[in-house]
Amino acid sequence: MENMNCPCKRTKCERHGNCALCREHHLTLSGRKALTRCEKLRIKEQKKTEKSRERGRL
Repeated sequence: MENMNCPCKRTKCERHGNCALCREHHLTLSGRKALTRCEKLRIKEQKKTEKSRERGRL
């Protein structure tokens, strides 16, 4: 799957824009699952949304 809006700052990387190859690379990189840039941004956005919801309840 080609991601034309890839948020990774490593634009010269051969995996840039290819989420499947990037995930595979991160899995084999250290033997444990390291998060890709896409996944980190998604988690950050979810936390931000949760905080704003909590503030609205107070």
